[in-house]
Amino acid sequence: MVPAAAPHDDPPPSPTSVYELESRPLGRKHHVVRSAQLAMALLVTVAVAATVATRFEKLSTLRLAALGALGFSYVTWMLYGTREATRFVLWHHRLGPAPAWPSPGTWKSALHLTAQFGIAELIVWLAAPAGVLGLMWLVLLPPIGFAVMFLRPPAIAMVSLFSLAVHTLNVAHWHGWGPVPLALPGFAVAVLFTLVFTQIAVSAEKARGEVERLAAELSDANAKLRAQAAQAAELAATRERNRLAREIHDGVGHCLTVVHVQLEAARVTLDRDPRNAAGAIEKAHAMNRLALQEVRRSVSALRTSPLEDRSLDEALRRLVAESEAAGLKVCFEQAGKPRALSAQVALALYRAAQEGLTNCRKHARARSARVALDYSPTDRVRLAVTDDGDGAGNESDGFGLLGLRERAQLLGGTVAVRTAPGEGFELKVEVPA
Repeated sequence: MVPAAAPHDDPPPSPTSVYELESRPLGRKHHVVRSAQLAMALLVTVAVAATVATRFEKLSTLRLAALGALGFSYVTWMLYGTREATRFVLWHHRLGPAPAWPSPGTWKSALHLTAQFGIAELIVWLAAPAGVLGLMWLVLLPPIGFAVMFLRPPAIAMVSLFSLAVHTLNVAHWHGWGPVPLALPGFAVAVLFTLVFTQIAVSAEKARGEVERLAAELSDANAKLRAQAAQAAELAATRERNRLAREIHDGVGHCLTVVHVQLEAARVTLDRDPRNAAGAIEKAHAMNRLALQEVRRSVSALRTSPLEDRSLDEALRRLVAESEAAGLKVCFEQAGKPRALSAQVALALYRAAQEGLTNCRKHARARSARVALDYSPTDRVRLAVTDDGDGAGNESDGFGLLGLRERAQLLGGTVAVRTAPGEGFELKVEVPA
């Protein structure tokens, strides 16, 4: 039986449902804009139709046809002039880069306004001989709205005053100056209404466009940030894996090398010196227990450190004692005044000494070695491990040395190796302190 879903555990929306949710406000905005354009077209159409209807019998067929053609041209030209604003209003972040609001005061805007006023006046002059202007004054309002959208304030004022002047001259020409004081205030109120509400609409759309543009940029930035966070997490995981590998190699590997050396010594001396063989076996057991502890610490994310509760000098002396117990003669030297080091620097130097001594016992067949810790530089600390073993033909970059180089590079330090057949092996590490 499939368990019923918890009442408040709503499933995450699918991509289709998210797309539909995003499309709803865009669809509503599309309908609003198209409705506003339709209303403006109907306003002009009604103005022409109402004026013609009042004096239909006084207009010839040719004049009626011309009025219809001019009315259609006026509406088409008006919609063409506002196409860039319409594109801006209908933009959505899924449609591509955000369009810019048309630059104010261009010669194209002036040309468009001139043509629009010209068509409006042709409509008025075709209808006026019938004896009434009717609602023809409405055709002078859309150019004012266009000016608010695409022109600067001085040009908007000029267009508004020009519309007032044109309307005044139309009334005076066809009806005389007597009706002017009555017609002019009403038209002035209509002009003011157009100015105010168009400005409100334009300001709101510009603000909305800016908000959507910033939201789109923020969304892109968030997507990039998420990608970078994923890369950072992967890099951190890689670094942690490398750190764990270094700790296991430097800790467990060192202990197992000592165990191997002690067991080999016990095997060789078992027949002729059982007491020394038993001591070697006991030391091997001790190092084996230490290796197990290192494994447990590695599995638990290496929360402990060989330098815990002891200084670097003490840890190095203990490391030297362990190597001497394994049969290698080691000399420890210290130069300069000891000073406090960060945990990362101290651990890097300790692991370098551990790796150097492990290589002495494991590969070099050395009889003696020297560990030198130098605090003399004021801003750096140096560690050198040298032996008198067989040396090598080249500077090997085994995993141990690779781990040391990684540690030093993370701290801004350097690792240098010098070796040659019959000349022993020298490891130098220098890190900031």
